[in-house]
Amino acid sequence: MTLGERLRIVRMRKKLSQIDAAKKLNISNITLSTYERGKRDPDTDTLRNMCLLYNVTADYLLGLSDLPNREESNKISKLGSIFNETVMEIKDEDEETIYIDETNLDEETIKFLKKSLKNSMKLVDEMKRSD
Repeated sequence: MTLGERLRIVRMRKKLSQIDAAKKLNISNITLSTYERGKRDPDTDTLRNMCLLYNVTADYLLGLSDLPNREESNKISKLGSIFNETVMEIKDEDEETIYIDETNLDEETIKFLKKSLKNSMKLVDEMKRSD
């Protein structure tokens, strides 16, 4: 996905018209349109302002990451750490049956792990809301 496509998507997610976003960015809507169509790239100050307005990282806009903001990136990083710690604990208990190298995991196990993590995340969010 290009910078222009990502700019358009994040603007629309914020429910902003080009005119409204351009006003908030102190640029013309024609300039914003050229960015979103990929005809021009924003200067660094404008890119920074876009990141702040749309609550995304420059890495996301520039295509260096598929995670729009730092909160999501931090959440995934924490989940990875928790997962690795848990796998290591299980491995210590039963060395014969646990494999960390994903090439040793069959497709069904990978699907099960993904579903388990999603359900766990939902449960944690529900528990946070009830506090």
